[in-house]
Amino acid sequence: MDHLFFRAEQRREWGESFKRLFPEKASEAIVEANRWCEGSHFNWKNTEIDMGYPINWLYNPTGDKEFTWGINRFKHLRSLGTAYACTGDEKYAAKALEHIMGWIDSQPCPRGLQAEEITYFQRQGPWRLLETGLRLRQWVYAYHFFHGSESWTEDSEQRFFESVKEHGWFLSIYTASLEINHSIMHMIGLLSAGLTFESWGESAGWRRTATERLEECIRVQVLPDGVHSELTPHYHMVSLELFVDCAVMLKKRGLAFSKEYENILAGMVRFARCMTRQDGSMAPFADSYASHPPDLNAAALYYNDPCWMLTEQLYEQFWTVGPKKIVELLEGNDGRVQETFAGGEKLPFAFPNAGYYGLGNGEQKLIFDAAALGGPHGHADALSFEWCAYGEALFVDPGTYTYMETPWRRYFKSTSAHNTVLVDGQDQTPYLRTQRWGEPEARVVLKAWDPEKQMVCAEHDGYAGRGIMHMRALWFLASGEWVIYDRLTGTGGHTYQHRLHSRLLNWNVEKLMEEHTAKFYVSGSGLAGGASPLGCEMLVFGPEALEFDVEDSWESVHPMTMQPLKVLQGLLTSSYGAWFITVLRPHRGSGEIKPAEWSVSTDELGHPVLSLNRTGEITRFQMPI
Repeated sequence: MDHLFFRAEQRREWGESFKRLFPEKASEAIVEANRWCEGSHFNWKNTEIDMGYPINWLYNPTGDKEFTWGINRFKHLRSLGTAYACTGDEKYAAKALEHIMGWIDSQPCPRGLQAEEITYFQRQGPWRLLETGLRLRQWVYAYHFFHGSESWTEDSEQRFFESVKEHGWFLSIYTASLEINHSIMHMIGLLSAGLTFESWGESAGWRRTATERLEECIRVQVLPDGVHSELTPHYHMVSLELFVDCAVMLKKRGLAFSKEYENILAGMVRFARCMTRQDGSMAPFADSYASHPPDLNAAALYYNDPCWMLTEQLYEQFWTVGPKKIVELLEGNDGRVQETFAGGEKLPFAFPNAGYYGLGNGEQKLIFDAAALGGPHGHADALSFEWCAYGEALFVDPGTYTYMETPWRRYFKSTSAHNTVLVDGQDQTPYLRTQRWGEPEARVVLKAWDPEKQMVCAEHDGYAGRGIMHMRALWFLASGEWVIYDRLTGTGGHTYQHRLHSRLLNWNVEKLMEEHTAKFYVSGSGLAGGASPLGCEMLVFGPEALEFDVEDSWESVHPMTMQPLKVLQGLLTSSYGAWFITVLRPHRGSGEIKPAEWSVSTDELGHPVLSLNRTGEITRFQMPI
């Protein structure tokens, strides 16, 4: 019989290996499988929802389309299959068959519909292309888990095969845009079926369609520097894992994608490694979360590099690559695991096509967002940044919180929630709804990049309609300080808010004497979530009218949860544009900034210039453009 991952006679052997390597995950899978055997309760955002008996695959009491889509992806079959492989208990195979047959009986394949209706992005129901592709992928795994069981009789398996063929036909006939990552998920289902059931007459065409479209997907969706075009680390990681999984499946059959595909894949891995904070979590720019490190396990196994391994998530790759490969990777680890997540790629780094830049050294890391909006998953965060020091994230992107249309969705996507400058309380790009931005969209232009001097400068036009242009330059000094220079040019009365979001919860603000310039000394401590001695000192300069305060805000590390932040805010109302110059320095218990060393003057054009006078040597910082 056809198989891609493991044969029926290998199932219990692999199950025993899974229990030995991942005992907690085996127990969790058995608990989850038992829950399904005892009823039809689908866990949705920590709420148990009874789907009825037999399951009504269209029942949705939540009002959220994602609920219907989620249950029809059949991801729960993985728990039933894992439990069956680990225990041999036939009830798990019987329950999986019951669910699949019930679905086949109640959800006939739509035929004869217009392509536009089928491929409509928000089409609700089990035959949306995304659900069809993801469900087929899970059904292929179900075939490996349950083929040869007592429950899966010849007649029931034949009905299963007929539905698999309908899925394959559907995915090969109705093809959506290649420009979004959904198309990868459409094709991973088709490819997995075509590679598993390779003896079927239809499979050669499925494999050809899937590989050709996946080649196009990676070329269309990924920028030349290796960043997914949505410019969102989370969805970059989703796409990367899918692309790698497809390459893994081809390799199992002695096949391969093109050299171009492999080169793009390697670039995607590099970006994933760079988008890590020093604490190992993922920098949550745009619709992302910082709840865990980027999961590079699929790439670690594909490239046989244990340095990229994330041990706690490795179990997810087990049923794809098998115990031998998992053990080889674990044994190949000589203590280097998490090396990537202690700092990622060497600093500085640049992804110029995407617009992400990294500055710093082994002790500090700053990721600068000079990226475009990136589409529906983007946030209004042009020229924002994240800053880590001594292994901790100090100034952070707030994350996502929710995709539901609520005031919190709007807030977490807003300019106000990011480390940049807000003008007149308005977003850089107008917000319409949860995944819909208005026009004009803020455009970002790189003005200068000097990796040797650790300096970057960019400008955005998101406030051009208000007559304002915003330019920001950043420098990292060998002595450990950061200089951030913001200049907003334009005329007319406007209110400017220079906002920085920090996990340090205790801040003191002192206004210092400075002629013709506002100067504040700000010190912070009390890292959220612990008793760390880590702190931060700041000097903030601006026009004489500048005010400075500290207010409350929030970040979302996990969906639908919030933790407190503090916002350090410079506030200015002006009819002649605005400027802010900020000096940052972390410390571990005692500060080192000497405010007298730093001062602001003006050049011959009247532009502010920051001067550092240290041991008689003067260093000046002015906007490079």
